[in-house]
Amino acid sequence: MQLYSRTLPWVGWVVAVMLCASPSATAAATCQFDKVHFSADFPSGRLDECKQLSESDYLLTVAPENKPINPSPWYAFRAESQVDAPLALNLIVRSAHGKARYTPKASIDKRTWAELPHTFHDDRVAVAVTLQPDSQLYIAGQELIDNRSYTRWLASLLNRFDTLELSSIGQSTQHRPLPALIHRAAASTAWLVIIGRQHPPEITGALALMHFSETLFAADELASLREHYNILLVPNMNPDGVHAGNWRHTSTGLDMNRDWKARTQPETQALHNFLQARVAAGERIWFALDFHSTHRNVYYTMPSHYVRVNGQPLAEPQLVDNWLERLASVIDYDVENKPGHNADSGVFKQYIADEYGVHAVTYEVGDRTDRNEIAETARAAALALALA
Repeated sequence: MQLYSRTLPWVGWVVAVMLCASPSATAAATCQFDKVHFSADFPSGRLDECKQLSESDYLLTVAPENKPINPSPWYAFRAESQVDAPLALNLIVRSAHGKARYTPKASIDKRTWAELPHTFHDDRVAVAVTLQPDSQLYIAGQELIDNRSYTRWLASLLNRFDTLELSSIGQSTQHRPLPALIHRAAASTAWLVIIGRQHPPEITGALALMHFSETLFAADELASLREHYNILLVPNMNPDGVHAGNWRHTSTGLDMNRDWKARTQPETQALHNFLQARVAAGERIWFALDFHSTHRNVYYTMPSHYVRVNGQPLAEPQLVDNWLERLASVIDYDVENKPGHNADSGVFKQYIADEYGVHAVTYEVGDRTDRNEIAETARAAALALALA
């Protein structure tokens, strides 16, 4: 069992065997059964249907917000015991579209999480848990980092570092703010741009962004970088999708990281307007990072020799290669640099390259990457950037 903070002695874990029983009862929309209630009535919760298969066996289904969609079946729900004795449950979490992706984790407070022993089989993942009397247990595909988590985290950074100001670059479709931290260097016109959470379930990328940013603002070794560059940090670009527990999309049903060319959404428009205002003021974009999660650690980069439509190459063509080579030399983990480009893709790194003529990187973290590795790599990546 992988523990993220401390042990969880209140749960009796056993690996569940995949169940093949036929459904015998269908739960109401509230998912209330005699011995246990299931619910997803909290931020980032996701649960669409519940069925009781036998006395202790339950099938829990999650469905995407809309289709077509790149399947990233997200689930997050609470199981509440209704009995006064330990309650053993066998749970199958089924994806209504695509293969199961996320390893189940559990928490009693939504802050400390432990990975559950589990069994994957195509579109479902099975776990077995034991609820203690009158207790509740949160189960999710990853640790929960909801919109309030970002509010608390940004406030903690603001209190720790006096060079920062808290702002908002705009609003989402559902009128949620897009909070940003801004660091202004006294004599610089160049900007480092950092964004994250375009896709709601991509928690490992969110963790990497947090470790990277904390190091960037605090480390003495990065004082020179902070003196030479302004920094814009927008850690939660899709607050509507994060709140709803969406698999991938915004509240309008679109993949934000395919919208940077058309910019049809208020979220992409907001960041574009901010960057355009900087350029109009005689400033420039230096480099950009976009944090995500996928099945492995990989850095999607622009080719060093990339030439824009106007015939101009990217500024500082070796910047990213130098950065990643430096990173690979100081950590014990593999660093995969995967260059590529597609002018019509609508992804953020392509937008930065084509619109501003500079490098951008999609910093991808594996869904199951060890949390210590995420932290060590992100901190080292921030330090290496100063030497690129």
